Amino acid sequence: MENKKLKSIAESIMEETIKNRRYLHANPELSKKEKNTSEFVMKKLDNLGINYKSKVGGYGVVGLIEGAYEGPTIMIRGDMDALPVEELTNLSFASKVHNVMHACGHDIHTANLIAVATALNEFKDEMHGNVKLCFQPAEEGSGGALSMINDGVLEDPKVDYAIGMHIEPSLKIGTASIETGPITSYPRFFKIKLIGNGGHGSVPYKSIDPIVAGVRLYEALNSITKEISPINPNVLQICAFNAGEAPAIIPDECEIMGTIRTHYKEDKELIKKRLYEMTETIAKLFNVQYEIDYWGISIPVLNDEKHTLLAANWVSDIFDKGLVQSETFKLAGEDFSRYSELVPSTFLVVGCSNDDPSTQYGLHNAKFNPDEKVLYYGMMALSTIALNYLEVKDF
Repeated sequence: MENKKLKSIAESIMEETIKNRRYLHANPELSKKEKNTSEFVMKKLDNLGINYKSKVGGYGVVGLIEGAYEGPTIMIRGDMDALPVEELTNLSFASKVHNVMHACGHDIHTANLIAVATALNEFKDEMHGNVKLCFQPAEEGSGGALSMINDGVLEDPKVDYAIGMHIEPSLKIGTASIETGPITSYPRFFKIKLIGNGGHGSVPYKSIDPIVAGVRLYEALNSITKEISPINPNVLQICAFNAGEAPAIIPDECEIMGTIRTHYKEDKELIKKRLYEMTETIAKLFNVQYEIDYWGISIPVLNDEKHTLLAANWVSDIFDKGLVQSETFKLAGEDFSRYSELVPSTFLVVGCSNDDPSTQYGLHNAKFNPDEKVLYYGMMALSTIALNYLEVKDF
């Protein structure tokens, strides 16, 4: 059922919400460096009279809206960090910071959570329970969720249910994906250095060419996923191949970097094992040395079935173009997973593109430019889930 009061609030604050988003977009900060973003959030919470804790898990901010009546606590999370990307949108509010851009929509998420805070603060005299506002730093592979958990974000008061969202340009504005079970992947990253013995390009027999080994390893690594059932979502993608700087000099080293994404733990372990085995075999075959860096800590986001089915029902009227499946997000990485590992959770994937091609660039693209109407949909959805959850008595 539509909440007329909530809708009225959303419409009244949307201009300010867009203004907040544009400020954040123009002033992005990388993971673990979100000092000014954190201060911006705290100023907004001060203006709303919402109590908060700062420096939680780094530059994290945790606000708390206490309802007038006793009840459970729902946590709503928005991430704040940007990416090392040089923006190419030509927007009037494009990033002012060289090689730093909100290319993953975290400016939308932060502005959206400020809007949620503004709206839910108007309902505190009616709420049975509390709303915890989690403004998280360092989502982009930097362990921000774990750091906040270690600093007690799920306690005092104890969180009973956590929700969050991510915008997605492969889905149209007015749609969302709210699916049960695992909805993201195990994201892992690797860097392989092959070390040969450089020399002059005219006498390659006097050198040990690491590029030859690198090419063979590139081919071999791309065959690993053929060992996994095509029914299981998985990716091994090499994203960088670097060697040499001159046309007549054989370099000493060749470097290969990439990412692995799997839906299942056993596939993750198989790919890692085969990556190490193939690197060792090819290095030996071509008489080069090797070094492997392999990292990544995120696990799949797990949407609790009971809570998520209810949430999908609560917001079905908000997403006027329907609830859909999100295939592209299945192999994404998202450290909201660390919350969903510990408390029942629901994570929404919210459409943010329209028929204009400029809104259809993917996440992490230098031209990423979501339709700002997603701020309305995101704010309404998260607020609606929170209000309905704090009215339910049988959890």
